[in-house]
Amino acid sequence: MNNDVLQDEVLLSRFLHKQDEAAFKALLNRYQRQLYSFVRRHIGQHEDVADICQQVFIQVFRKAEQYRGEASFKTWLYQIAINQCKNYYRSQARHPVDPVAPDELDTRTESVDYELVHGDEERKIFNSAITRLPERQRQTLYLHLYQDCSFQEIANILGCPTGTAKANYHHAIQALRKRLNPE
Repeated sequence: MNNDVLQDEVLLSRFLHKQDEAAFKALLNRYQRQLYSFVRRHIGQHEDVADICQQVFIQVFRKAEQYRGEASFKTWLYQIAINQCKNYYRSQARHPVDPVAPDELDTRTESVDYELVHGDEERKIFNSAITRLPERQRQTLYLHLYQDCSFQEIANILGCPTGTAKANYHHAIQALRKRLNPE
């Protein structure tokens, strides 16, 4: 068990067993930026993203006793986030919204290394290509590249076998290569 996972478990235990709100705030602070980035890439609208992130942490607060520890806290958190994004899409079904508005992404808050994508125009094209990927491929790509999740963590988050997570990532990369370099 790595140090981050152990620290998450300790903080969650302190919150659950000692009602230590400072421990919960520490968890929130550890994941707030990563979670915002993840949800922003799915939803796009800043106001909605902030609301969804708040709902995720409210769910964590309310359901912390249900956390069984079968997966890491990070995995559990992202499962909740994906479910909240799905709830958002269902609630917006009558008014479709582009899941990611590439021209509105604030890359200054992202921990993304655009080593292959230079300049604003290329970044917009790259982000637009990502938004056209199937949902599972897009989620796998975001989790692996931008959230630094292992394929095992991704499999746990998405509720699929590790091989499926790897395949989704592979297909996402292949689709991006075709869209960005059609030759």
